[in-house]
Amino acid sequence: MPAGTSPLPSGPVAAAKLIVAYHRAHGVLPTVAGSTGSEEAELYRALARIRLLYRQGRLEPKAAEVLEKKIPGWADGDSYNSERLWRQRRDELIRWMKKAKRPPHYASGDDAERALAAWISAYRKHARHGRHPDRIKELDTKVPGWSESPEWTPST
Repeated sequence: MPAGTSPLPSGPVAAAKLIVAYHRAHGVLPTVAGSTGSEEAELYRALARIRLLYRQGRLEPKAAEVLEKKIPGWADGDSYNSERLWRQRRDELIRWMKKAKRPPHYASGDDAERALAAWISAYRKHARHGRHPDRIKELDTKVPGWSESPEWTPST
């Protein structure tokens, strides 16, 4: 792609539709990590411009409507990704606990299990310090026993 050209159509509504299509195809919003000149990089720049216009109250209402309808929380930046990652990890834990019938253990030989155990450890600390009360309550409700220390029985 020649320097100074953009594959994006002009206007925030058209860019919003492309961002929605990207999100539908990839499951995430475009990030700053996209390689220079890539579709992701161009869409990230468009998203950053749209977010700025939105914060300034200058975004065309139709563009905000397109994004909000398909990607609630799109304007939140990092908190959007944080919330998405929280839900993904919570769902991984739910699946893990249903299958294993115990909380994951940090001494496991399985990388995925250790990662979940580390995540749980962080949320135990959050619970002790009164942080993220809504998330803690949701874990207590959806994943009973999540905060209990698991008994470790190494595989033989």
